[in-house]
Amino acid sequence: MHRTQIALCYGTRPQVIKASVLRSRLEARYSVVAVDTGQHYDYELNALLYDQLGVRAPDAVLDVGSAGHAEQTAAVLVRAEKVLQEHRPLAVVVIGDTNSTLGCALAAAKLRIPVVHVEAGLRACDALMPEEINRRVVDAIAHVLCTPSTRATRRIAAERQDAVIVQTGDVAYDALLAQADRLPAPPVPGGARDSRFCYATVHRAELTDRPAVLRGLLEALSALDRPVLLALHPRTRTALEDAGIEQRFGPNLTIVPPVGYLESLALARAAEMIFTDSGGLQREAYWMGTPCVTLRRETEWMETVEAGANIPIDPAGGTPELTRAMAEHRRRWSAGETWPRTAYGVGDAAQRIAAALEPLVR
Repeated sequence: MHRTQIALCYGTRPQVIKASVLRSRLEARYSVVAVDTGQHYDYELNALLYDQLGVRAPDAVLDVGSAGHAEQTAAVLVRAEKVLQEHRPLAVVVIGDTNSTLGCALAAAKLRIPVVHVEAGLRACDALMPEEINRRVVDAIAHVLCTPSTRATRRIAAERQDAVIVQTGDVAYDALLAQADRLPAPPVPGGARDSRFCYATVHRAELTDRPAVLRGLLEALSALDRPVLLALHPRTRTALEDAGIEQRFGPNLTIVPPVGYLESLALARAAEMIFTDSGGLQREAYWMGTPCVTLRRETEWMETVEAGANIPIDPAGGTPELTRAMAEHRRRWSAGETWPRTAYGVGDAAQRIAAALEPLVR
């Protein structure tokens, strides 16, 4: 039986976006089986991306859906193992730090298939954060570690002298550049004066699992001196419903369902400022030249902070914290200056990742 050379595994919205570019680069060199775990399954977080980005359907869909961390990761592990046993790839590529990343990496490692980790070397201080657990475990078992930045390369080199480390840059930048000319007009909130508004997203468990903090944050967003458009993640919507919190926070906060990738990029480009706990949106703001306030006390993407493009805050700080960060950004960038945008490569990460796989498939 012919062996597949590469299995490309993904399952969440950011991973589908990155896989849209990575898959085409891999297929130019290797035979590829694309595996979507189905961790994200809402239309806006999955199928819409395939439609917008022109991505072919995956070769296998695991349909793991929503569940607790243990159950979801176990489902990915068990179902991914069956697909990998069927296709017998020479290497398995995983992206990021989700339960899909961990489950697919474990399935491959248990079958003695080399794992290639895209976005290796990122670290947070909170070692018990779910994403941090996932990325540390995957970095510990991966054979090839593809890092997005010099900082990540140095960190993983200190941990893994036995691994192959390749600084590739960030494939999310490849994806952004590929779509930059296709962006629609942004869906600006109705109350925006002269199109001045802020764009916000909230989805991480550190906020959604703390109803009082989540409520306070949304109230603080509604109290800012600009209209705010909040694209509400399904997890956040469920958290509000479960806590009995009505989605009514004043006319300055417009709450909409998740927006498509192209619409999100358009909003990121047009907004005066971005408020988010999303790692992807932090970098997109950095590349688009839009100041970002990260709704966490830390970020793995420290290059954006060092550039002055990003300010992490304590989301429990409410209006004073948000207002302080906005004032700091306005002070820094009021004259229209911007920052260098090359900390994560120049947009050829997918090509570099594809080249790094060559020794595994000879």
